[in-house]
Amino acid sequence: MSTSRMLRDAHSSFASGGTTAMVTTASTYASSSAPLTSDELQRIAQLIENDPRILMEVVARLDPQSRRRLVVAGGAMEWFGKESAAQEVEKADADQDRQISPKDFDHWFESALKRRQEEQKKRVTEGKQVTHAENGISATASTAPSDVPVSNTVPLAALFMIALEAALPFVGFGFLDNSTMILAGDMIDGSLGFYLNCSVLASAAMGNVCSGVLGMQVHGLIDNTVQKLNLNTPVLSEEQLKDRRVFLAGHLGGTLGIMLGLILGMLPLLFLDGDTNEKSDYAMFQRWDINHNGFVELPEFEKVLRELGLHQTDIRAKNLIDKYGENNRVNFEQFSQIKADLRDGKPIFD
Repeated sequence: MSTSRMLRDAHSSFASGGTTAMVTTASTYASSSAPLTSDELQRIAQLIENDPRILMEVVARLDPQSRRRLVVAGGAMEWFGKESAAQEVEKADADQDRQISPKDFDHWFESALKRRQEEQKKRVTEGKQVTHAENGISATASTAPSDVPVSNTVPLAALFMIALEAALPFVGFGFLDNSTMILAGDMIDGSLGFYLNCSVLASAAMGNVCSGVLGMQVHGLIDNTVQKLNLNTPVLSEEQLKDRRVFLAGHLGGTLGIMLGLILGMLPLLFLDGDTNEKSDYAMFQRWDINHNGFVELPEFEKVLRELGLHQTDIRAKNLIDKYGENNRVNFEQFSQIKADLRDGKPIFD
C-alpha cells in the first residue's frame, strides 16, 4: 500500500470526524509503506496543521523518550534554527546512550534556555550600541553597563549537588562489589576451597573474580537508577566547569561514595559463620590420612603419635580407635570429635 493511499484514507477518516482512525490507519500502513517523499511529508504536515487533534493524538502515543526527542528537536528549530536541530539533539544525549532521559532533557532545557537568554541579551546590547552610535553617543557610554563582570562563582548548594550526584553511583557500586566478594568468597571457602585446602585469601580472590564479573554485567544499571532519581543538579557554564572547586566536589563525592559503599558492603560479615575449625580439622585429617582412603587407621595414628614424642603409642592409638572410631579406623566426623574434645580440654586417651 502506497503512502499516498494512506494519506487519502487518513484524510477521509478525518472528514468523518475520526481522530483515532487516522492514527490506526497510519499505524496499519507504517510497516509496509515506502520511505516518505517530500510531497508526502508536506501532506502529513498539512493534515496536522488543519486539525491539531492529530498532533495531540500522535504525541500521546509516542513513548516518553521519543516525546522528549521531539520537544528537543522542535525547541532547537524554534530557538536556534532548523540547521541546529540535529546538533541540539546530540547535545541533549549527554551520556551518549542514544536515549534522552528525564535528567538529560532537564539539563538540555536549562542550558538551551540560558543560551537563548544570553543570545537575546547580546542582540539587545548590540542594538543599543548601534542606536547610540547613530545618535552620536560615545561607545564608552553605551558599553559601560555591559562591562560589569558576571559572577561565575559556583554556589555551595550547587557544589553539594555535584558531590551528591557523583557519590550515589559509587555507593551502589561499592556495596555490590564488596558484598558480592564476601558472599562468593565465603561460599567458595566452604565448598571448593574446603576440598582443595585453599587459604582464606585464595577464596577471597576467587570471590573478587565473581564480583568483577557481576560488576561488568550491571555496570550501567546503577547509573540509570541514579538518573531516575532526577536530582536537581545545576547546569554550569563552561567557565564554571573549569572551576577547580567543581572538580574537587565531584572527586570528593566519588571518594566518599565508594568508601560508604564498601563499608555497607561489609554487612554480610555480621551474618556469616566465622568458625574455621572445620576447615583446619579437615586439612589435618588429610595430612594424617597417609593412604588417602578417607580414614585414619591404627598404623597412621601410631605414626603421628610417635612424631609428637608420646610414649606407648600403640596403646594410646588403640584407645583412640576404640573410643572414637570403629573397625580400627576413624572417619572425618569422628576425627572432628577428637579435635573438639581436645579444644574443650577433655581427656581423649581414657
